[in-house]
Amino acid sequence: MSQPRPAPLVGLRIAELPEVVRNQIAAGEVVERPASVVKELVENAVDAGATSVRVDLEEGGIQLVRVVDNGTGMAREDVALAFHPHATSKLSTLEDLDHIASLGFRGEALASIGAVSRARILTRTKDSDIGWSLVNEGGNLGPVLESGAPLGTSIEVRDLFYNTPARRRFLKRKEAELARCLDVLQRMALAHVGVGFVATHDGRRLLDVEASMDLAARVRRLFGAELADALEPVAMEQGSLKLVGLVAPPRFARRDALRQMWFLNGRPLKDRLLTRVLKEGYRGFLVEGRQPAAFLALSLDPDQVDVNVHPTKSEVRFRDERRLFGLLVTALRAAVARTDIATPGDRMLESAERRGGWVPRPSAGTAWLPDPGAETRVREPSAAGVDRYLDAAPEPPPGYALPAASPLEQAERHWKQGQGFEGPFLQVARTYIVRALPDGFEVVDQHALHERLTYEGLRAELQKGQVAVQRRLVPEIVELARDEVALVEQNLAGLARLGIELSIFGTAEVAVQGLPARLRNPDAAGIVRDAVGVLKERGRLPEADEVLEELLHRTACRSSVMAGDSLDQSAMRALLERASELESDQTCPHARPTRVRFTLADLEKAFHRR
Repeated sequence: MSQPRPAPLVGLRIAELPEVVRNQIAAGEVVERPASVVKELVENAVDAGATSVRVDLEEGGIQLVRVVDNGTGMAREDVALAFHPHATSKLSTLEDLDHIASLGFRGEALASIGAVSRARILTRTKDSDIGWSLVNEGGNLGPVLESGAPLGTSIEVRDLFYNTPARRRFLKRKEAELARCLDVLQRMALAHVGVGFVATHDGRRLLDVEASMDLAARVRRLFGAELADALEPVAMEQGSLKLVGLVAPPRFARRDALRQMWFLNGRPLKDRLLTRVLKEGYRGFLVEGRQPAAFLALSLDPDQVDVNVHPTKSEVRFRDERRLFGLLVTALRAAVARTDIATPGDRMLESAERRGGWVPRPSAGTAWLPDPGAETRVREPSAAGVDRYLDAAPEPPPGYALPAASPLEQAERHWKQGQGFEGPFLQVARTYIVRALPDGFEVVDQHALHERLTYEGLRAELQKGQVAVQRRLVPEIVELARDEVALVEQNLAGLARLGIELSIFGTAEVAVQGLPARLRNPDAAGIVRDAVGVLKERGRLPEADEVLEELLHRTACRSSVMAGDSLDQSAMRALLERASELESDQTCPHARPTRVRFTLADLEKAFHRR
């Protein structure tokens, strides 16, 4: 049954909406919730040169948002215009939009906020002994009055959406609204080193960041010492482009992106291009679906970016996205590779304690052996057999200067300089290698580590366009579905570039003529089916790096030392030595850790010696 059509608006004439109604409609674009008010008012405070910003909240910001700053303040004539739409001191001509350096510039925020709340401005400049105040009651302005006031500006916003009940009903519980407000404040505190921030809620202090704190100290104050101590600095500069910040090891990744923060010329933002940069920077180090923790400040000439895309200024457009993407990814990947990716043993001990305690027992040796009912393939490869297929990773990108080593990195270098490759090594369950270190020991997953080595070697050859191929005297025939054979036929050249040389043998078969030479005992049928799987997912094999590398991941996985392979001392030594030459050997290509590291402090804790 069709719905009745609404009656046509006959006889109604076009009329200009009252200013109060226009401002309330505009408020829907700028003011979504209390966090929007916090963002706009704090940005105004920073633009005013404040070095101290205090934010007081009540009922999650629904009842009150008060922002107090020690900035330049406003004169009487400025106060009179503050709540008027499109009244701003930050641009005056159309050309000014091409080089916006301030956080705010549209002149919409205060008018929109005042239209849906009970707002009040109290302000004084350093050149005046008296201040000025102005009340805005839902868009109805009172007179500008003389008032006693400290230097700077205080803006109170009470009863948000009191006159637009439909909007108020869409607000969340006060706890959820408070969390959004604190997220805005945390991002602003990280974006503006040199500005102090204090936040209270219902009289209780929730955030306190001193103006003297640098970025690392602010992360420590806001998110704790464990994350702050593990961060690796990022530094890159080319012309007017500058990137500084901190990235966390993959183990600090989360399901949400709350610890993923980008700042552009002091403006916190969530941008699709920058999100892709982070994803690419952590590719191969991070399990799919997890979000890395990173705090990154990007400086760029204002004329190279358009911030006038959305009223909330949360989206931007870059003039030269391709160049920017490449430079940022190169810098980030170098920094992520320097982080301490190995899983720390203390976390495993704490987890065991939470499950009821960890007590070593002499009879626990069965936990170190393979499941008797499980199928394992036991081979005895020689040291030369392992060593033959291990290659060093390509050199770091040219033109990138590494920052000074962190204490964590210095410790890592100390361990590597100390070698520790003389052994003896212990192979556990024909899967894990135990290696002594100067300050503890580590347990290495032999398959994950060799998979990383194989992958890096294949990738280096692919980048040089010189994938060495081992051709087969007798081609191996692999059966496929007819549609799969047709898909392979369309992509023979692309697969050959990867070192996978195939020919069509029939309507439902392909012949494997050659495979990459560095693969160890390659499973030809498995590699072909992996290639077909990638082709089916993508429809074809484009030149995109992420597609090619996904196939490299699968190929490396099938052709590496496996769990269940028995290695002698020479083979274990060769594996560990060649891995130490890589830029990063702490995860496999699918981002699983290759090693778990225990310090002497972890052992002393486990045995209740500390």
